[in-house]
Amino acid sequence: MGRFGDWLDSRTGFRKITHGILMEPVHGGARWAYIFGSVLTFLLVLQLVTGVLLASFYAPSSTTAWASVAFIQDQLTMGWFIRGLHSTGASAMVVVCICHMGQVMLYGAYKAPRELNWLLGVAMFGMVLAFALTGYLLPWDQKGYWATQVATSIIGTTPLVGHKLQELLQGGASYGNYTITHFFALHTYVLPALILVFLAGHLFLFRKHGITPRWNMSAEEIERRTVPFWPNQLFRDMVGCAAVFVVMCVLVVRSHGAELEAPADPSSSYVARPEWYFLPLFQLLKYFEGPAEIIGTLVIPGLVGLFLVIVPFADRIATRHPTKRLRFLVPAVAGLASVIALGILASRTDAKNPEYVKQRAEAKEQAELARNLAKRGVPAEGGLGVYKNDPLYAAREIWTDKCAGCHSLSGSGGEKGPDLKDWGSRKWLTEFMHNPDAPTKMGPCKLEKGMKPVKASDEDIAALVEFAYSQSGAPDVDAGKADKGKALFSDLDCDSCHELDGKSSGNCPNLGGRGSLDYVRAIIRDASVPNLYGKRNRMPRFEGKLTTEQIDALARLVVGQSGSTASNAATHSPAR
Repeated sequence: MGRFGDWLDSRTGFRKITHGILMEPVHGGARWAYIFGSVLTFLLVLQLVTGVLLASFYAPSSTTAWASVAFIQDQLTMGWFIRGLHSTGASAMVVVCICHMGQVMLYGAYKAPRELNWLLGVAMFGMVLAFALTGYLLPWDQKGYWATQVATSIIGTTPLVGHKLQELLQGGASYGNYTITHFFALHTYVLPALILVFLAGHLFLFRKHGITPRWNMSAEEIERRTVPFWPNQLFRDMVGCAAVFVVMCVLVVRSHGAELEAPADPSSSYVARPEWYFLPLFQLLKYFEGPAEIIGTLVIPGLVGLFLVIVPFADRIATRHPTKRLRFLVPAVAGLASVIALGILASRTDAKNPEYVKQRAEAKEQAELARNLAKRGVPAEGGLGVYKNDPLYAAREIWTDKCAGCHSLSGSGGEKGPDLKDWGSRKWLTEFMHNPDAPTKMGPCKLEKGMKPVKASDEDIAALVEFAYSQSGAPDVDAGKADKGKALFSDLDCDSCHELDGKSSGNCPNLGGRGSLDYVRAIIRDASVPNLYGKRNRMPRFEGKLTTEQIDALARLVVGQSGSTASNAATHSPAR
């Protein structure tokens, strides 16, 4: 190894280079405050490595992008982990960039002769945001597709060149195949090349001018405490990199990788939200509408950028002491606080918006369905074609057209009818008996003289639930508990309202066969018949509006929500 090292050094001179790096003087001594630059360099290398691994399996086109990412996420060995590291790394870079710039401002390290290095750092921060923007479109899922449309529309508001710039990014007047290839080229070729060039210049100037020591150290103290980069500062940098990496790994494992929503659907009414680091701008735009929109899209962000550019030239104060430079530090702190406040406000506003929460639940359900179906293979037409793998594909199409306006399958509640997620299951029946008028049950129907909560012990309600569940013909019924429930059905006077023969009419729906395919078919055909909801019914009659096959498909979709063995068999069995 010694001879090999001598040979390599004679050809490359690596020992001199290594010595120059490790023995670089750290003026004023090693400090934890200096670790951010090294952590950023580590994160950039990690992004490049994970990006290359992802690109090895990624197919950049509007028909293949989502399918390739779904394969990486759900089928490729450790693909979810690599993709999670790449996604979390983007967020980490934004956070560490802000910390690094804050440390530089606090120390006054942007002052002469380091102005150009500061400007290169500001430019690289802009590139980090550009990486994030171009990156989350690439999965071509609902979130990336619609959130990026918001971003490109903001770019389109730029005076004079906005429309042309937007078309250049999109590859035309609207989103399509060229959009994803343009963003892929920017994300994987243009931006990496630019940021590496700027990083090289940044490091060159950093080595030329050296570390900026604390403002309260005299020249003699700085000289006395100056040490080589190795080992003290290198150790701190390595600990910082390791700590960030461990936190990233924990976050990735907890979330099982980055989010992947359903395939992008241009015809959907998806409610777009950007990634967290763009949420402050999203919230800011709510305060400026119409002609004033340009204030939020360009004027305020432009002023922030202008402040960052001119601060090293405007700060001519002789000292670097923070208390003497409050005219520059206070606006910076106030700006950062405003950004954080806007981001928190945006998140809390969404969390308190029932409609948005409901749509997020539906989007999550749709994403889970699409990803499970993708494991069976994605048809040639691309991501949206994955739904054809669903045996209930036709039923879901009919559901979206005829049923989704009143009901939901997300568990968040319907608009005018019960939420049918888990309908027919023990869980659904238990919740219903405790509170029939809950928002996810019959509450949205607003029926006159609706059912009251069952007043019984939890044990008795469980028996009643088992009896009601047994009406569906499920094979996993606890016979003993169901018999007890049948006796309670009479003892608690449930039979004064409900019949059990499947034919007779009463004050309330006949429960004979409840939860079975035939029962659900009857409700879909006409829920106003006497043995169901009678005159109190508010559900449209679909007999004559839908074919027998369509009604059967819808019934199988609803029955399949119970998750029982019988319902799954019914879902996949031939229509009658």
